[in-house]
Amino acid sequence: MNLGKPLVALADWMRSFGVAVACIVVTIALCPMANCEEAKPDQLRFLAPLDLEGQVHRIGSGEGYQAVALVFMTTECPISREYVPELNRLAASVADQPVEFLGVISEPGLSRAAAVKFQKEFAIEFPLLFDASGELAQALRPSHVPEAFVLDADANVVYHGRIDDRYRELGKKRPEPTAHELADAMAAVVAGEPVAVAETENVGCPVEPRRAAIDGDSVTYNRDIAPILHAQCVECHRPGEIAPFSLLTYEDAAKRAAFLAEVTETRLMPPWKAEIGHGRFLGERRLTDRQIELFTNWADAGAPEGDPADKLPVPEFASGWRLGQPDLVLEAPDSFTVPAGGEDIFQHWVIPIDIDEDKEIVAFEFRPGNPAVVHHAILFLDDSGRAREKDAETPEPGFTTFGSIGIPTSGIVGVWTPGMTPRYYSGGAGMTLKKGTDMVLQLHLHPSGKQEADRSSVALYFADKPVARKMSRSPFVVGSILIDIPPGEPSHEINTSVTLPAPVTLVSLLPHMHLIGKEMKLTATLPDGQEESLLWIKDWNFYWQDHYVYREPVRLPAGTKLDVYCRYDNTQQNPLNPSDPPERVFFGNGSTDEMCFGIFQVIFDEPGDQRKLQGALMTSLLRDWREADLDDEARQHIMEEAGKLFGGGRRFSSRFGGSGGD
Repeated sequence: MNLGKPLVALADWMRSFGVAVACIVVTIALCPMANCEEAKPDQLRFLAPLDLEGQVHRIGSGEGYQAVALVFMTTECPISREYVPELNRLAASVADQPVEFLGVISEPGLSRAAAVKFQKEFAIEFPLLFDASGELAQALRPSHVPEAFVLDADANVVYHGRIDDRYRELGKKRPEPTAHELADAMAAVVAGEPVAVAETENVGCPVEPRRAAIDGDSVTYNRDIAPILHAQCVECHRPGEIAPFSLLTYEDAAKRAAFLAEVTETRLMPPWKAEIGHGRFLGERRLTDRQIELFTNWADAGAPEGDPADKLPVPEFASGWRLGQPDLVLEAPDSFTVPAGGEDIFQHWVIPIDIDEDKEIVAFEFRPGNPAVVHHAILFLDDSGRAREKDAETPEPGFTTFGSIGIPTSGIVGVWTPGMTPRYYSGGAGMTLKKGTDMVLQLHLHPSGKQEADRSSVALYFADKPVARKMSRSPFVVGSILIDIPPGEPSHEINTSVTLPAPVTLVSLLPHMHLIGKEMKLTATLPDGQEESLLWIKDWNFYWQDHYVYREPVRLPAGTKLDVYCRYDNTQQNPLNPSDPPERVFFGNGSTDEMCFGIFQVIFDEPGDQRKLQGALMTSLLRDWREADLDDEARQHIMEEAGKLFGGGRRFSSRFGGSGGD
């Protein structure tokens, strides 16, 4: 490709604007569009760039948007500047649609302060992402500015090229454009239709293909590290939150530079246990390989602070109920004292729900009373009165267990973990809340090193019109109670399966094992033989349990086979083993017992489908029970513990053949 003639034309055209040729022509378009490597969705999926006001934009999450439009701009290119009014118009035109419209500034050497000045001077009305380390440019590889990219909800690039056709070639401009490719692409994605023109040749100022800063001498806190920390870490790592130290300031981060490099390289932080490619979830917390490299090089270079002109604004954090005024607020009946040290605590509060008639819950929001000690919360429902009975067994309000609630419940409203964004149930779903129901609020409390007090609360939001789909109150629990793990066993495996007699839509998944659990995997084999992975945790940690909400609910037809796999390490080499020396471990609710469950929130097609699926689960459980190689001691212990969790009595005992097996 001969770039000489167009570059000369560009130089002549730019001189008419009084712009120095060297500012632009020092870089040649080395990556023509036809030769550029396609951006892969996973390159964009975990990027969370900040705009010039410090707001985080998780462009690859697919949450809240059907399309994301990214327009690369520069502060110096005349064509880029000239398009600002049109870009403002386009941004305003999609403001009430599920489209996020963003500009991108990715100029090497340009300070954040200079970019802010540019945004104000040209009255840019849409957010401008500051691509300080060049990650967006590296992933998308724009060849010119302005250049537009449209992503769908899966972070696939469905369009890239010009904004419209007003420039036929450099220096030649139509009075009015006749084609509007960017606007058409956004409209097509929102309508769920294919983009008619997926790629166009761009006319603009050529730019140099960028790679992210990875040299230690060029990586600084202000430009490269602070944006990652603000996007991924400070929700928890700030004063008064659950993390043990703050990362809000340069001083906070610099003294821990080597530590940050280590915990990011090993992917210990940010905490996210689900393996990539095995289920797609909201709120995924993961750094890119390039971001990890930035931490390493920054630490090796002595943690330089960098140019003050690159400094981020102080982040602002939401206060009050994020979803607006609740319909009902439930608060723990008393304050709970968390000691300075010792084991983690699982405290349960039984809170009556005062409503005059049945309601449909469409959203909830949990507010920890003391974020420094609340590790996570599970919101159970109980309409049987058993939680009240268990509460009455102790003189103080509430009751304490380890790991499991210890009684059968009638539903789960949801789960909260630090950093979780409150949201309405997906797909217009609602959950029936019966009059006379209690909420059982389970809090996982972690001692902070000093005595603390907590009194947490929950906001409920009710439907003001009939809901489109009803989410089952009772969770869909798949797994096994046939757990008998010998001491010293480094890799004890459990496999179980159930075939669905009716279709089901999976909304979320709470995987559950206890302390010696090491690995958990759930898969679905569809009737046509296709296998879909629902979740895989290769390195289970009981203290980092999470609630995995599917980005799009997973539809499984009747005839699908669900497989659950759990693996345990009952040796002294397992640092979380509660017994030293190791002891025989059975299924149960206690701290030294184990579990193997995937707990799904689901939507059924028909009211009777839940009964069908529960019947299939019981059939599977009875089959495994009769075929299991368990002695009488194991069967007795398992049956007693299962009775506590699912509801005991003669019927339960008779179905499982008493303690003697068959």
